[in-house]
Amino acid sequence: MRARRRDRQWTIEEAAERFGVEPAYVRSLESGRTNPSLAVLVSIAVAFGMGTDELLAIPPSVAPEAP
Repeated sequence: MRARRRDRQWTIEEAAERFGVEPAYVRSLESGRTNPSLAVLVSIAVAFGMGTDELLAIPPSVAPEAP
């Protein structure tokens, strides 16, 4: 999420406003201290202009190999 936010040149405060949450919550999400609720996850995806499936996609370099 941090990389997507930075690609758009959004501050944490701007992202928080777009996601409908507090800046401290965005910091917590980006640091991995908390996980978003489904409602917040949808808000984040909408703000980034993508579906939740794309937002949650695991990069091939991180995905486990199939047996």
